Amino acid sequence: MAAAQESISELIFAMLNDGYGREHIETSLLEKGHDEKFVKEIVQEARTLWYSKRRTRGLIYILIGAIICLSSCIITFTSTYSQGSFPYVLYGLTTLGILIVFMGLMMVF
Repeated sequence: MAAAQESISELIFAMLNDGYGREHIETSLLEKGHDEKFVKEIVQEARTLWYSKRRTRGLIYILIGAIICLSSCIITFTSTYSQGSFPYVLYGLTTLGILIVFMGLMMVF
């Protein structure tokens, strides 16, 4: 039974990664002959776990992007008076950090 639940949850995670909705996943599991109550419970638990993993990844991306933006700010302040690559740091790293933050926000919300 545990192996069957594991394969069902793997199937649900694969369908969620492919972008299928809850209704489609439930109907495909019901067509395979699983109990309706069991299907609803396991799909709900799998969705909760999948979204929590996605939210965690999004928060990590937000943190990485914020660190890149902060380091860009610090490097820009310290290298303002030098003749180095000031625009690359100012615009390049800041843009990269903001893009990573937005990618993380897309995963969280």
